Amino acid sequence: MNDRLPISLSLLGLAFCVASAATAQIAPPAQMSTQVHSDVHEFSDFTQPLAEPPRTGPRDEAQFSVLRQGGPWSEADAPTVPIRARTALALAHQGRWPALAEELKAHQPNPDVRDQDGATLLTLAARAGELPTVQDLLRRGADPDRRGVNGLTPLAAAAMRGHELVVRELLRAHADANRVSANGQAPLHLAARTGHTRVVQQLLKAKADPMVWNRDGRHALSEAALGGHIPAMEALAAWGLPADTPDQHGLNALHAAALGRRFEAADWLQARGVQVAHPLTQVLMDKPPDLIITTP
Repeated sequence: MNDRLPISLSLLGLAFCVASAATAQIAPPAQMSTQVHSDVHEFSDFTQPLAEPPRTGPRDEAQFSVLRQGGPWSEADAPTVPIRARTALALAHQGRWPALAEELKAHQPNPDVRDQDGATLLTLAARAGELPTVQDLLRRGADPDRRGVNGLTPLAAAAMRGHELVVRELLRAHADANRVSANGQAPLHLAARTGHTRVVQQLLKAKADPMVWNRDGRHALSEAALGGHIPAMEALAAWGLPADTPDQHGLNALHAAALGRRFEAADWLQARGVQVAHPLTQVLMDKPPDLIITTP
């Protein structure tokens, strides 16, 4: 019996240590850091602190009445779209551009209305490369910088698809070449990543900043390298961007090329004197394709 006592005490001590370690993983409410919440549905810059409310005891049943009525996530809280604008948006989603032109002429709906997915008429038309509709909407006062479908600005939506004429029209309407979309990408990032060289050149002439970092910390040259688009890389280098320009993480475009397994782009960079700036870059260049990590 006495022999078992030390064992029991040891097990009790071990259980206490495990419980203490688990408790240490949970920060008390007073020590919780303030987080930032972005409203992705409105694509706005609105932020608000998130903190656990003080615990004052049991909740009164009346406080849950809003939840029984549908709560803050009910359809009643969805943005109300006027019927004429709803019709126009439906036509744009369907790609029925002549019918949309007639709808705009007959009923003149607000061109800046968003649907429940955040899309606007101008971003839908810009993404489709529908120049006459873009021109019509701009004449009707559509905001050339208003974020819409997938959080993209009209210019970003057109640049990503390589619609040169639409990009030119939006720039003539004074669209901001450096305004980022909700995903943190500027139009130049998207044009470079998708390899639309002429759009890259248009944006650079419109004073798009090639040094701006996107949400992943990459600049336009690294985005072009990640996609393996050498003509876009050449356009950026010709504009004066050094081929070894570091990104937010101190990595260069050679790292992006290795990350995307774009060996021709890597060769292009190394031929211009760009060197491996981090051991991980060399690891990415040496790994066999089936073991490569493709996330940023």
